[in-house]
Amino acid sequence: MNSYTRFPAMFEYFIPEIFIPIDNPFPMYTALTTRGSTDTNQERPIFDGRFYIPNFENLYRDSQKDWFKKDLKWSIENLRYIRLFLKHLTLYLTAHAVKNQIKEIQWCISYPPNFSRRDKYEYAQMWQNITDELQNQTGIKHLSPNINDNQYLRSENLALAQYFAEFEQYDLVNTTCIDIGNTVSNISIWQNNQLIHQCSLNFGKRDLFSQFITTNPTILTKFDPNFKQSDWKNLPEDVFYQKLDVWLRLESANWLETKRDRFVEDKDFQGLIRLMAISVSGLYFYIGQILSALHKEGKYTFNEITPVYIGGIGSRLLHWLAEGGEFSHNSEINSLLSSIISEGSGFPNTEELTRISKNPQEEVACGLVLKDKKLDGLGIKEKDPIIAGEDCIIGQEQFGWQERLQLQAKSINRGDYQIPTLNQLKLFLDAFHVSLDQLGIDGIKPLERYELKEHLDDHEPDYNEKLWRATERELKNSLITIEGKVENIREEAPFIIGLKALLKVLGKEWAGK
Repeated sequence: MNSYTRFPAMFEYFIPEIFIPIDNPFPMYTALTTRGSTDTNQERPIFDGRFYIPNFENLYRDSQKDWFKKDLKWSIENLRYIRLFLKHLTLYLTAHAVKNQIKEIQWCISYPPNFSRRDKYEYAQMWQNITDELQNQTGIKHLSPNINDNQYLRSENLALAQYFAEFEQYDLVNTTCIDIGNTVSNISIWQNNQLIHQCSLNFGKRDLFSQFITTNPTILTKFDPNFKQSDWKNLPEDVFYQKLDVWLRLESANWLETKRDRFVEDKDFQGLIRLMAISVSGLYFYIGQILSALHKEGKYTFNEITPVYIGGIGSRLLHWLAEGGEFSHNSEINSLLSSIISEGSGFPNTEELTRISKNPQEEVACGLVLKDKKLDGLGIKEKDPIIAGEDCIIGQEQFGWQERLQLQAKSINRGDYQIPTLNQLKLFLDAFHVSLDQLGIDGIKPLERYELKEHLDDHEPDYNEKLWRATERELKNSLITIEGKVENIREEAPFIIGLKALLKVLGKEWAGK
């Protein structure tokens, strides 16, 4: 078979000879292809399913096929695809072990922080079954952890904190860790090496950055003259995000280093940076609210804000907000974020630093194999509901902004979920503008028509009133989709729901829509 035929065939039916990008192919794209499988009752690695290595020219075409499986989240519908993905992955790694004359493999496994005990048990059992079968087939000894193995089976939050504590040598005396993924941000609050709170927010890189590009894709032509609008026009949203993720991975580091400074006076670019700054600052304001609520509960005993360590794919976004395209402890955005977390918590601004990972997306894998520092997670039976961040009403139950969403109801009907006022969100946006002014920040511009009120009881200025009216409408449009059994509804902080509504409105305004 000649190379012209072999190369596309390897992409479509097997493992390609070359991973893209060649110099840094990992982490892998988490997707599966079942192309060529003829029996859904079988789960043979490679034949019935194998991990998908994207040929980026064909990504849009492939993503429309029924044999293309992405977003392999833990659910009953995805279990077969998750098993096939893991079967191929473990077989592939076992083959490398044999090649290097390794006779025993100890598996270290992480799981999402929002896993229930049942999810955790079923996940560990899945790994056990897959590796037992592989051991019988290959003769290589596989050691897979059970549910009670706290050394080799850890939550992603614990592994991330372990990475920062050991690999980067940062303390966890009073610390916030954030793992920003494509669609989710995992937050963990630490005190004296003890996890005291964790939450998973449906608020990731796509909310912090990608959604704005989707709203105004023409800005891409400013970033890169090689962009063809015809290649991006009318793409389904998820495919647009995938193509944008590819560009960010392959080109953004070079763009930030060599081209960002050309656009600092460009109005559209300034608008994008402002939107990103508001997004990240909103996340920090909510972290401040968490600290305030935990202090009120007696779980967080410090009267001060925390330093913040950020990992994951979204940690790179802070480079976009920094002068010169390189985030550091001297960056203006670092000062802004410390001020915002102070405003959200009510604690003094002690100018705590945000530090970003030296190894984005590799932190959890690294943290899983580190064990010199003992970190303690939450107890198995310890409940840790999400903190509201904004006053809300759900059915007959009312929650204050510092309270946890401990719902007694078993289900939510359409219209039951209400956020009557956006007081905390308004406080945040005021704090954002006050901080820009007081800190003398030049690289991030305020909203041009936004006005601060002299007194809380003053009437809203015209632009502010229109902005909040549009945000409330967007918010209601989002809230009416929340219905069904409580156990099937993703837990979300009302403040974050409101923040996402505000960002949609501001994004449309920036794009002229």
